[in-house]
Amino acid sequence: MEITTNAQRKGLPRSLQFQRMERIVKAMQHPTAGVPVRSQKLFLTTVPNAFTGNDITEWIMQKLGVKDSVEALHLASLLCYYGYFFHVTTNGAVQIKEDNELFRFQAPYFWVSTNWTTGNTEYAIYLIKRTLRNRQRHGLEEHEMRALDDLKKKLLHQWDFVTMQAEAQFRVLKDRKKTDKTIIDSQERAFWRVMRPSPDETSVLEMDIRNDLYTFRPMRRDEALKRRLEYLQQALTNRVRTKSSQTHQSLCAFFEVFSDYDPFLGHCPPSNPWLTSDTDRWDLMQPLVDTPTQLRVRRWSFNCKELLSDQTGVREFMKFCKADFSTESLNFYLHVQEIRNCPLSKIKEKADVVYREHLAPNAPQEVNINDTIRTKIIKQLTNPSREIFLEAEKHIVELMKKNSYPRFIQSEQYRNL
Repeated sequence: MEITTNAQRKGLPRSLQFQRMERIVKAMQHPTAGVPVRSQKLFLTTVPNAFTGNDITEWIMQKLGVKDSVEALHLASLLCYYGYFFHVTTNGAVQIKEDNELFRFQAPYFWVSTNWTTGNTEYAIYLIKRTLRNRQRHGLEEHEMRALDDLKKKLLHQWDFVTMQAEAQFRVLKDRKKTDKTIIDSQERAFWRVMRPSPDETSVLEMDIRNDLYTFRPMRRDEALKRRLEYLQQALTNRVRTKSSQTHQSLCAFFEVFSDYDPFLGHCPPSNPWLTSDTDRWDLMQPLVDTPTQLRVRRWSFNCKELLSDQTGVREFMKFCKADFSTESLNFYLHVQEIRNCPLSKIKEKADVVYREHLAPNAPQEVNINDTIRTKIIKQLTNPSREIFLEAEKHIVELMKKNSYPRFIQSEQYRNL
């Protein structure tokens, strides 16, 4: 097994949480101010440097200022769950109670923060070593038996070496005292419970993405400055140079067009739901309504994007296209949007349908795209992504802007709406 360096350890999942817990554990192991450890009797054997659940609970309440004993027990159980101390029996209990059950501190060599690169070989040696001992006391659980069978298939080329190592370690352990055997067995079991938990338990080494969003990650100053410079250079490269007066005019024009649609700046028909108890606005602004408001219909005339982003607008636009016998472009656009939002398992199926329906030779609703785009799409059909029709979609939207969209805005149907 290998142990990562301090520099590598900082980038590992939950490293900051482990550092905080280890500060508490180190304080617990202080020779004078820590948890009182002493030799304790366990049946006919004497366990050195052990402590009880009462000892750890009293220390947490005194040193950490915890007033509730239940909270102190919960904190102690968490530290035990993360493998910082272990139960001196073979049952591997992690729930600490205010009783006389014996525990020992786990050696720093086995702490979780070291994040050992525990390979399959070490785990297989540990499991085989368990099978060589008393099956009643050290027998494997069901998930461990399944793991051993899987490891035997994976490590078949070196299984003789694994078996030989397990037998050698077993012979060394056999010559030790009974107390040492108990401690070593509990220590190993606690370590592997953390590193290779059962399927029913969550691994403490895994990082929840929700916690990861709020984790502070220190970055070296030179690295941060380098990233910032790269971002600014890219921004300056892609910058479109315009006069400040033109920018001001564009902003003023945008505000004049959309001011009526801002419920905080303009009027909010039929009434403002943020100021009154009238909620009719929510009903009128549903994605699909039978009769859209005049303000909503007028927004479709601003540009094609506004029309296609409104489900009611798409429905009315489809009615016009059917009457105009030009539904193929709009149908292609809607099918591409379905691919963007469908499960990964259905992307290939839907991509094939879109190709047969709109892009294949003599397709029933063939759209007008050039051969370059068609060739790129055909190459990607074997393993399509969500963006497989991106270029074709842009091309079709531009065609709709020039052809069917202006006709719809000038049509009698739109004026009636």
